[in-house]
Amino acid sequence: MADQVEQIMQDMVPELDDLRRKRIFDETEIKHVVQRRREFEYRLIRPSCKPQDYLSYIRYEVALECLRRRRSHSLKWRSKSVSDNAGVHRLHFIFGRGLRKFKGDLRFWYQYIDFCLRSGSARMLSSGLARAVRFHPREVHLWLLAADRELKFGHVKSARTLLKRGLRFSPGSEKLWGEFLHLEIQVARNIVAARQAKEEEEKDSEAAATKGAATSAAGTSSTAEAGVAKAEGGPGIWALASMLLRRALERLKGDPSSCAEFLKVALSF
Repeated sequence: MADQVEQIMQDMVPELDDLRRKRIFDETEIKHVVQRRREFEYRLIRPSCKPQDYLSYIRYEVALECLRRRRSHSLKWRSKSVSDNAGVHRLHFIFGRGLRKFKGDLRFWYQYIDFCLRSGSARMLSSGLARAVRFHPREVHLWLLAADRELKFGHVKSARTLLKRGLRFSPGSEKLWGEFLHLEIQVARNIVAARQAKEEEEKDSEAAATKGAATSAAGTSSTAEAGVAKAEGGPGIWALASMLLRRALERLKGDPSSCAEFLKVALSF
């Protein structure tokens, strides 16, 4: 185990050399950093290690990274080098080891998710949420966060799949049902808007081609109105949202407070 710690310390050398070269930390400060990191690393390999030991290490590294950024800014370093990314990478490394050891600690998962959001680590956030819901499938908020991330990237199908999976574990969750219905309403509204825009384009094109002829204009108007009506009232567009509404109300068993929360989430536009 000691060899493992020393290998981790050895891997820090390029970063520390870069900090020394850029004069962000002096020799005394670098020695102190090495000492503190070694203490933390040995603490993590103890049999009695607790999540708090990882969190203490993480707090130290966050403070160190904030100090590095402030000094780098004051020294007007613009070009990126190895030390600019090493801090965030190390924090992911520490979190990863801690979560493998304490995968049942829900608070630890939320702290990692918060770190990913604050550090802008989008890819790591998505993979972290995927692991979190695997170990905590009944935690509704994790499913909601995971689905929201997919929607932010425009992955509607993936978000739909995540919400379905969440409902398998928590079929009585008004929040999951509400978010699912909200998603399908948004999809249906986008389809209607796209069809209406297409009808308007066709109407404008035909009007320009006929150059205002009365009979052609009348025919065009009728066609456009019929098309818009079809777009708004097509039964297939709203079929999934209607089915979800009925199924959710059945699952929630007509409970007034649950139904109210479900509709509040579903209709929050």
